[in-house]
Amino acid sequence: MSVPQLPEPFSLYPLTPFDYLFESSNFVTGWLVEGDIDRAELEAALQRLTEKWRMLAGRIQLAVNDKVFFWCIRIPLGPLPPDYRTFALTSSTSQVPLSTYVKVPIPSVSTSLPLSFFMDPSSPRGYHAFEASSHPITSWHLTYFPASSNGGTSYTAIGFMRSHGVFDGTGASKVTKALVSEMKGETWIPPALPSEGTVSNPIAHELSQHLSRNPSLGDTTEYKGYAPLGVVGLLKTVLWHLKETYWAGADRRIVLLPKAALTYIVAEVRRSLVDEGKEGHGVTSGDVIVAWIYKTIYSSGTSPTTVTHCTNLASIRGILGNESSASEMFPGYVHNAFVPLPYPTFSVSQVQETPLHALAEAFASYRLALSKDQVALAYDLIKTLRRQNPFTIHPDANDDLLISNVSSSRILETDWSLIGAKRTLCGYRYQVSVANMLFTNAVYIAGRLADESVVLDTSLNSARMELFLNEVNRVTLAAGKGEQ
Repeated sequence: MSVPQLPEPFSLYPLTPFDYLFESSNFVTGWLVEGDIDRAELEAALQRLTEKWRMLAGRIQLAVNDKVFFWCIRIPLGPLPPDYRTFALTSSTSQVPLSTYVKVPIPSVSTSLPLSFFMDPSSPRGYHAFEASSHPITSWHLTYFPASSNGGTSYTAIGFMRSHGVFDGTGASKVTKALVSEMKGETWIPPALPSEGTVSNPIAHELSQHLSRNPSLGDTTEYKGYAPLGVVGLLKTVLWHLKETYWAGADRRIVLLPKAALTYIVAEVRRSLVDEGKEGHGVTSGDVIVAWIYKTIYSSGTSPTTVTHCTNLASIRGILGNESSASEMFPGYVHNAFVPLPYPTFSVSQVQETPLHALAEAFASYRLALSKDQVALAYDLIKTLRRQNPFTIHPDANDDLLISNVSSSRILETDWSLIGAKRTLCGYRYQVSVANMLFTNAVYIAGRLADESVVLDTSLNSARMELFLNEVNRVTLAAGKGEQ
């Protein structure tokens, strides 16, 4: 297939080292809804969306400036040729009932649905594949489950795929919110068109300026959120994930934590803090659930002397917005803008011996301590060590648990009722790499369903999955007794 000529004039919008970390990965957000999604209505809304928000009509491109190569988004500024795609939309119809994979209503624990329901298998993976095929930077896929083979009720799986090297979870949610506005026919304000030629990335500019103003930052501030793997370390990491999958039985499960169970966990933590004479105002439900997951995963089955770390990813938009002269640029920033929070390492025995409320309080203090200095150091580290494969793991840890909480973005709550959905049954998240392997020892807090249950998308080995599911069952039963 020939690649159509890219339209002119255009703007080159540079991506940053925070994006380059994920240049070989795609992220897919999936929704399973009851009802038939109207493909034509979705296509029309996407057409309007990408016409107004021109960055979404762009292409990933490797460019050069002053003999320096950099990845960017080539954004068309003028009229678009008829054969120029501004998004990809595909669909298919399942030949087997949905019940082959999951029952409705969705049980408290279920196997994640096949990726093919949410992403066309021909979709590119990684910057180079996107550029070589001139593929749009967003892709959408629908899988229909007809009423005729599903007991008289139809269902649709909706997938939103994009390069993780372009959007983070918060950025993706801004795309879906704009799409919902288009579906509703509401007025919304798209980002202004950039100027022609190569423009500046606000995060790269802000952090580079901060580093220039503070040349001794590395001597006065410590931050350990990334480790340079190198070729050997990268191979070891890949082998570890493969071992977890094929020898330790790692798999993906969707766990629905009832609202009452989360309320119970948070209430117990707050009660314990009050008993110690602490108000705990700075401790959020997010701090509590992360500490609870961490304690549960390492409650048994791991050597007490193992040095562990919880990599909890946090947006930096607020920090940069509060401390920048161009603060208006950052709330609407859609590219990768997060770093691991500055949690220290803990031995397994320390995790087990620290009460949940004390661990949640500690996590809250580390979250509140994240500074612009630390963000700048993170930026400098991954920029300087790019060729050494920096990765979001603590350099001093032997065992790292990744937690990503995107519930505040509310992407799971995207309203599809405007184009045919009766209700959203569940949400799914997939990290798709060029290596096509399961990324394990991770828990994604995907958001809340209509009944306010929290969707936890988990990738754990069989032993840790059992620990986690037993704990979910325990707090669910305890919450139920408390309501009686």
